[in-house]
Amino acid sequence: MADLLVLVRHGESSWNAGRRLQGQADAQLSDRGREQARALRPVLADLPAVQVVSSDLSRALATAELAGHAAPLTDRRWRERHMGDWTGHYESEIPDDRMTAFRHDDLVPPKAETFADVQARVGAAIDDLAGRGGSWLVFTHGGPVRAAVAHVTGADHRAVAGPGNTSITVFELAPKRRLLTFNWAHDAGAIPRASEPGGARIAVSAATGDARRA
Repeated sequence: MADLLVLVRHGESSWNAGRRLQGQADAQLSDRGREQARALRPVLADLPAVQVVSSDLSRALATAELAGHAAPLTDRRWRERHMGDWTGHYESEIPDDRMTAFRHDDLVPPKAETFADVQARVGAAIDDLAGRGGSWLVFTHGGPVRAAVAHVTGADHRAVAGPGNTSITVFELAPKRRLLTFNWAHDAGAIPRASEPGGARIAVSAATGDARRA
């Protein structure tokens, strides 16, 4: 059976709802975010056995708990990108040209992390989990999800769109690293499974963790 890495972006925070730049500020889930997190529970219950890790920020931890995974291990490397002097500002307060340049990674806010820094710490966290073996479920943030895609696939992070709240992204860590599912909306049904070359779909039994060709 393949070792998987399943990344879940946290539910909507009060700052997401207000289009406020939060970075590593510890914003709480909104009421909608809490509903989104609860809706993850039956979907994640269909996963094979996983070990659970979370960013230590409360919006990720609350998402994990409401999704049925209370008291996960925490790892600061899965935190969102630090926004420096822009932390707490509303997007409307930032001039449009500067906001656009930031989103295209042509501008780093004063005292903020570069995306290269984010990708380095997320990549190290992924390599550590892969080295420990087994499958992992990680509750994290949009920036680290993009960084993970870039780290595993070698893609330019600027070509990776930001994932939605409580979206699911799945990687295979072993026997080889590859992206299986990106920015999947959990209200669309069961998490898609990868297919092998030739189109044979690999189905995984939640009860046994055994893989079989479907």
